[in-house]
Amino acid sequence: MIIMKFGGTSTQDANAIQNVVQIVSSKLAQKPIVVISAIAQATNMLEQAGKLAAEGKAGEARDTLLKLFDRHYAIVDEIIRDRERHIELRKTIVTALHELEQLITGVSILRELTPRTLDAFCCYGELLSSRMVAAALEEQGIAAIWIDTKDFMVTDENFNRAMPLMEIVEERLTSIVPPLIEQGKTPVTQGFIGITRSGIRTTMGRESSDYSASIVGTALNAEDIQIWTDVDGVLTADPQVVISPKKIKSLTFEEAFDLSYFGAKVLHPNTMLPALEKKIPIHIYNSRRPELSGTLVTADTHSEEKVIKSVAYKRGMIVLTITPKKRYSQSIFWEHIYTILTRHDVVATMTATSEYSIAIALDGKNNISAIVHELGEIGLVQVLEHKGIVCVVGTNLRETSQLMERIFRSLSEFNVSAVSFGASKSSVAIVLDDAVVLDAVGKLHREFFETVHDEEKFEMLEHFHAQT
Repeated sequence: MIIMKFGGTSTQDANAIQNVVQIVSSKLAQKPIVVISAIAQATNMLEQAGKLAAEGKAGEARDTLLKLFDRHYAIVDEIIRDRERHIELRKTIVTALHELEQLITGVSILRELTPRTLDAFCCYGELLSSRMVAAALEEQGIAAIWIDTKDFMVTDENFNRAMPLMEIVEERLTSIVPPLIEQGKTPVTQGFIGITRSGIRTTMGRESSDYSASIVGTALNAEDIQIWTDVDGVLTADPQVVISPKKIKSLTFEEAFDLSYFGAKVLHPNTMLPALEKKIPIHIYNSRRPELSGTLVTADTHSEEKVIKSVAYKRGMIVLTITPKKRYSQSIFWEHIYTILTRHDVVATMTATSEYSIAIALDGKNNISAIVHELGEIGLVQVLEHKGIVCVVGTNLRETSQLMERIFRSLSEFNVSAVSFGASKSSVAIVLDDAVVLDAVGKLHREFFETVHDEEKFEMLEHFHAQT
């Protein structure tokens, strides 16, 4: 049994969905369970409709929905030839549109968009795209069966960022899916969305369909979790920043987590956590070039290897440096800081400590004035705005002084505000001025992936002589 998750660009139009059908068809012997994201930009448009309604712009909200639903109608008209299936699928879309129009009416009257209501808007993207993919598979003679996540993906009530209740999820999935597989069915379900125990739709955070696939795979003890996207795998850097990034053949779970956490967009950070529990490998493939080998994420640590894998980054950060007003142990001081951040529902992206102070990096989108005020009661707070983070990820990175020396030599012309090694042995995160982050990524990539150093030349020469 394998899990096959397809992202929004893999389902964005009729051609993309037909390509998904071909890929799934080629894997039928491996008993796939298909997890589908909303078509490209659908979640953004649904969220936009909700926000417009909350501003009292019900007409604009409906126009946004109509543009989105026209795309769904066009896909159905192109890929579904069976008359009854076509009529049924269009009815499903019409029903969804009517339900969303009712939501718009209610929100525009109240002028309020709560997290719960936002989830009610956003869940329709995956519900419709998964219906279309299931119908497209049936159209080609594949015994697909559509499963609603409300039947198994039970979460807490933290709307917009819900977490699965794994014991319940596993119990329900193991009772639903194996009998279908035994009957030769191909289950098709949704990423991103879940449901509370009281039956209210939730979402698990933007771009969390990867996480959904990992949850399903872990619950069912799948052999492999496949993430099908629009790039060849995980790359050595953002292709929008460097000219020729290279595909990474393999990563450890820890390396993949660090990369995704610090900005690499191929995987959702939580994806690795369930899979790691049962050591289920994750493959990242390109749905537009399915013949390529992609990137493998595995529990294998390659303990003897010492190599840089990739450079990630985050921009738009704020760094707070807090120096205690009175003597605390560092653990108690950090506990006070953590309590304040939790109270404001803010997560520190990075922390760095010195003998006298603690620095925390926060997303600049957060409203930090109240946080700074509370932190000011326990310490002196310095606020550094317009910062960014560059994260270098590699195997046994911190155990290799030569690699660390090359990293900091590459960044010697930049003003470094803080450095964090965190709990991971596979990464180092460096805070720089936001304006130079992309330059720093380019320099690091040239240093480690575009330049052959003397010691590397010597190793290549030795290898050549050994072969000859």
